[in-house]
Amino acid sequence: MENDKKQKFTDFYETVKIMGNELSDGHIGNEEFSFVNSKILHREHELPWSTPLFYTTFFSIGFVIDAYGKIIVDKLPFNIKPGMLFVNKPGELQQLTWDVMNESYGLCFTENFISKYAGISIYKTFPFLLFERQIPLHTTMEMQEELKKILLQIVYELKRDSPLKNKICANLLTRFLLRIKQEYWEGYAIHSPEIRDPDIVKNFIQNMEYHYDQLLKGKVSHILHIKDYAKMQQLHENYLSSVLKEKTGKTGGQLIAEKTLNAAKFLIADSRFSIKEISYMLGFSYLSYFSIFFKKHTGHSPVDYRKKNLQ
Repeated sequence: MENDKKQKFTDFYETVKIMGNELSDGHIGNEEFSFVNSKILHREHELPWSTPLFYTTFFSIGFVIDAYGKIIVDKLPFNIKPGMLFVNKPGELQQLTWDVMNESYGLCFTENFISKYAGISIYKTFPFLLFERQIPLHTTMEMQEELKKILLQIVYELKRDSPLKNKICANLLTRFLLRIKQEYWEGYAIHSPEIRDPDIVKNFIQNMEYHYDQLLKGKVSHILHIKDYAKMQQLHENYLSSVLKEKTGKTGGQLIAEKTLNAAKFLIADSRFSIKEISYMLGFSYLSYFSIFFKKHTGHSPVDYRKKNLQ
């Protein structure tokens, strides 16, 4: 069932055509970072237009200047109007409908992209992306102009054939997110993981993010399992797993594996650590176990992945 949902979303993007120049490109980039121009993707004669229900595997930002529609996030509907900004995180069940489309843009990015190319920890710098319900935000004309200038620079860099393209785009993305943080979440602080929140999924994500932050700092030396996260919330592990599956479309094991993989990619890109050291830092008892895990999820051995990324 999960693969079916993912395939629907993949099919949606496979229909996108790259067109024109400046802001006339419908969809440019890759699975790590991309820009979307909804005006190109959704011509007037094709409206109204809706996606199927889908689960995202990345963060997405919708920047609406002049368009109308509706977005459903985890079964909650929100009307889309001019001047709105909405941010969604991985694992949310979504459906997007456009009724009128004159001008609207989007950015899609993974945690690994901004971490690898800008050295930014979402947990430390943009925690609101992980822990807050991103209801549509209202933007001023001044803010719209600021954000659009950054988008123009991103599009320009995405179309360039430069070895520094990813680093430049990641830093422009950081500027984009910092402007949003300045406007809506300045002074935002992460709650202590000991403070209980009624949102089970939010608690799980916060506990997991905190644990991996400590892991990368060398303050803990083992990976937690679903039973450990369940114990933190005084829940049965089967109940926690069922809630995570219902809300995110993924099991707790899958979410933990994805986080472990992101941490592994980040550490492998740092030549100060040997592959053996990384395997122990991530809690693997043997290097061979880590190599099997990494190749299963990436198609590359840790050594080959490092060679490819250090070229």
